[in-house]
Amino acid sequence: MKWGAQVHSAILIMYFGSKYVYKYEHSSDESISDDEEADTINNDNLFSVAESSNREAASERGLAVPSVAAGAGAASSTVHKRKKRLRKADTNVLNVKFDRLLQPGEMHAGDPVYCVDCGAIASHLSKIQTEEDQESKWQCEFCPKLNTVDIEQTDLPKNEDATYLISPAPVVHGSDMTGVDDSIVIFLIDISGSMSSTTLVQGTFNLPNALRQQERAAANFEGARMIRQRNQTYVSRLQGVQMAVDANLDKLVKETPTRRAALLTFNHEITYYGDGTRDEPLVIRGDKLNSADDLIREAERELNKELKPISQTKTNLTERVYDLEEGGQTALGPAVMFALNIVSQRQGSKIVICTDGLANRGLGSLETAQDEKVDEALKMEALAQGNRFYAELTERAREKGVSISVITIAGTACLLPVIGQMADGTSGNVTIVDLLKIRDEFALILEQKVIASNVEATVFVHRGLYIRDPDDPDGKLDKIKRDIGNVTKQTEVSFEFGIRNKQELKEKYNIDLDQIKQLPFQVQVVYTAADGSKALRVLTQLKETTENREIAEVNAYRGVIADNHIRSTAAQMMLSFDDEEDEDDNEAARVSSKWSKPIMQKQRMAYMENLNVKKRTDKYNNDDDDRFNEKRWKKTSHELNSHVISSVPSKSSVSKSSTKPKEGTSLFGRLSRIVSGSTNETPSEDAASASSTIATPPRRSYGFATKKLALYSDKTSEDLYKYKNLSSSYMRSSSPTREGEDSDEESNTGSSTINKKDDDKEKSESSKKRHQSKK
Repeated sequence: MKWGAQVHSAILIMYFGSKYVYKYEHSSDESISDDEEADTINNDNLFSVAESSNREAASERGLAVPSVAAGAGAASSTVHKRKKRLRKADTNVLNVKFDRLLQPGEMHAGDPVYCVDCGAIASHLSKIQTEEDQESKWQCEFCPKLNTVDIEQTDLPKNEDATYLISPAPVVHGSDMTGVDDSIVIFLIDISGSMSSTTLVQGTFNLPNALRQQERAAANFEGARMIRQRNQTYVSRLQGVQMAVDANLDKLVKETPTRRAALLTFNHEITYYGDGTRDEPLVIRGDKLNSADDLIREAERELNKELKPISQTKTNLTERVYDLEEGGQTALGPAVMFALNIVSQRQGSKIVICTDGLANRGLGSLETAQDEKVDEALKMEALAQGNRFYAELTERAREKGVSISVITIAGTACLLPVIGQMADGTSGNVTIVDLLKIRDEFALILEQKVIASNVEATVFVHRGLYIRDPDDPDGKLDKIKRDIGNVTKQTEVSFEFGIRNKQELKEKYNIDLDQIKQLPFQVQVVYTAADGSKALRVLTQLKETTENREIAEVNAYRGVIADNHIRSTAAQMMLSFDDEEDEDDNEAARVSSKWSKPIMQKQRMAYMENLNVKKRTDKYNNDDDDRFNEKRWKKTSHELNSHVISSVPSKSSVSKSSTKPKEGTSLFGRLSRIVSGSTNETPSEDAASASSTIATPPRRSYGFATKKLALYSDKTSEDLYKYKNLSSSYMRSSSPTREGEDSDEESNTGSSTINKKDDDKEKSESSKKRHQSKK
């Protein structure tokens, strides 16, 4: 079955890394070292044990292994490096897309029937066993439990996709699946003094109030006259934003005239213009900017004033936009808090923040965190406080189905690792743009609508499989829950799964995995739709299996595997344990961070190149089965790898504030386990028991953890946010690109796409091949 046609068009979609589940034979195929770095020791006997235990595994993986004799010749005076042992990459990857939540599935009249042991739901695959004068039974497809049920075979879903209504829609607000879109778009515009900074651009621009603004800008530059040559104009940052907002208000009127638009500006105070029709704007200043209660009260008063459709207010809003003037500081935090309480009344609403500077006024101020004169401990505390503040705003937005996007202007510093989390956690955008591209970026943001909120996805696999715990590479789970929050049509999540020990399966569950030719997968998604109704959507699919790695890899879908690599690596680079949580759990932090190490990058990149070679040499390969843009992958993976490498040296400075490692996780503790023959490859009974439970999610799964904030620049942060939320269409040859985005040089938007001409050329060549094959 082709990747693009795995399931019928009206369902939530699961994409797999291959047409087949790869049932590898030996546990060594999925083992991983417990070593974070290349440790150094000077004990020859211990080194010999360490190297011999890893030589075979390293050889299997094609890694260079230095001769033991060479090391021995240096005697005890030589410091040796212990070799790593890496899990082989494979095709066992599952990607879940949420774009089909917009389309209704089969609405099932009955209630879902759950397995009392594992929690899977009876589906079209299930068989109800009925005997005369006895209760009906259902043998769960995912675990050995035989359930007593009060249903008949005809009560089960008929298709692999089923929807259960949990609660109906309340009074309609926002955009439902078929109704009118009256959601709110509120533009938060930074008008601090730095927004008067100008850029010389080609072309002439006739802006409303342009002369007055140019005179004011000239005064700001000590009376220097603005230089204006033929076909050249100095444009201030604020003017660029004004043009962008104006153009997108026009677009809203044409495409979604029933949506509501509002304007709020912030500098040393916040000014709320609403939809532009009010006589006087609301101005909030002074101590109120430091009081959450005051800001919320002011916002609640505004809720009584109904915003009118953009078709009726566009003219007024445009006038307000072009009347804006720059000056003062940057009260970003209070502005977001106020705006969030305004738009929370309508699910699916958007907050679009455009700023060019650091939040330094009122709640959420990050000024201390960037002050070079402040003690390092105080800076870290300021970072932690700022992180918590914007995390709380993000949680509120997720609960209300509000999307927040952050646009900053190239050449400025806004501490994106902190404020960018608002976009990361609400399915918004984090973008650094060139001044002249800001209009297109606004348009892109307005096109990406939240289609569901409060989304939780739980993935179930057959008892012969396990899901790799993203927070612990040694964790093996029967099921895993992800709290996703808001989803758009571009939202996707990835999972990696593996094969359990076959002998243990026979002994414990009487399961002979070698005899099973198809394995079930199930995704349960609980969500709140745009009309306010709450539903449970269940997708259950069977996948064919193979014990031949070659077959699995020849039939691989590289885009799924590549996207998972990019997303998981970027997410792991952001993770660390918060200062106030799990401070003693350095072992868990060490293991979790392993995935973002350069050696793992090298291994995964080599694996993708191996798949590329196999696809090129496979004479039966069909382009429609596996549309994959190798050039785009190479560019993106190398950019990500450069971020991984550059972040490694900086970690030593951050680790000074960490607690001392536990004795059992020290170098000699690990060596003692090697000498005694104790490893982490065979899970204990406790671990096996724990694997049947859902992994406890971290406190939050978005943004950078506090201890990571100081490691990354705004540009690197923008990249990681984008990599973490990469869409699967990105790696496919036919994926669309925006004009001017795909330069070979680093673009101002931070996009990692290829040149548009190359992309069009590839599509043309692919089309020719298909045409010739049909002939």
